[in-house]
Amino acid sequence: MADFNFVTDRIATGAALSSAADVEVLIAAGINTVVDCRDDFDDGPLFAGNPAINYLWNPTPDDGILKPPGYWLRSLMFVLPLLALPGSKVLCHCAAGINRGPSTAYCVMVALSFDPWTAESLIRTARPIVGLRYATDALAACRALGYV
Repeated sequence: MADFNFVTDRIATGAALSSAADVEVLIAAGINTVVDCRDDFDDGPLFAGNPAINYLWNPTPDDGILKPPGYWLRSLMFVLPLLALPGSKVLCHCAAGINRGPSTAYCVMVALSFDPWTAESLIRTARPIVGLRYATDALAACRALGYV
C-alpha cells in the first residue's frame, strides 16, 4: 500500500511506490504530481498512459553527499508551476520516505515562502521517521536560486 503523509493540504512526502494500486491510492487522495527522488528505480512505467499524474524522475543517491542547487532546481521548475494550479497536490518520495523525498518536499515548501523552521517542523510532525539529511542542501539551494 502507498506509504505517504500529507505535510500540508497540497504537499505530501513518503516512500516508494510499487504498483498500479499505489497509483490509484494517490489519485484517490487527489495527488496529481509526483517527484520520485530514487536513483535505483524510475516510477515512470507506473504512470505511463495515466494523464491524471504529472511525473518527474529526479534521481539522486541517498549517499550523504551534497546535492547541488541544480538538483533542487529541477524539482522546483517542475513542481512550482503545477502547484500554482488550483487543486494541485504533489508527492515527493524516495525509497523509504526518510531523506530524499522529505528533503525535496522541504525545498518546495521553502521556495513557496514557508519559514525553514516551520517547513521542517510540519514535515517532522506529519512523518516522524524523517531524517531530512539534505534539508541544509535544499535551503542553501533555495538561497542560491533566489527563493529565500
